[in-house]
Amino acid sequence: MTSSFMALARGDWHQALTEHLFGPLLFLGFLIAAVHVTIELFIKHPIKAFYWQLIKFKKLQILGLCTIFIYYLWRLYYLSQTGELYFALINSPLFKIFSGSV
Repeated sequence: MTSSFMALARGDWHQALTEHLFGPLLFLGFLIAAVHVTIELFIKHPIKAFYWQLIKFKKLQILGLCTIFIYYLWRLYYLSQTGELYFALINSPLFKIFSGSV
């Protein structure tokens, strides 16, 4: 996700999507939230946001979580088929902590 955000900072949308499919979507969500909060601070009262009803909708939350889970399973499968999974695991900070090589 960090690599995706860095690619967005460089203006490289294609690389951002290649790094992580949900990176640009999350970045857009952060941008919308930042603009929303800034406007509320300037006008000094809460704004009723159209997206708040979507966030509270339980079926949409479950659909979003399932989509993310399926994406990660697909990504793990893809990495395993290209041979990158082993190197990604060996170089991950979590593996280094558990293996005691930190």
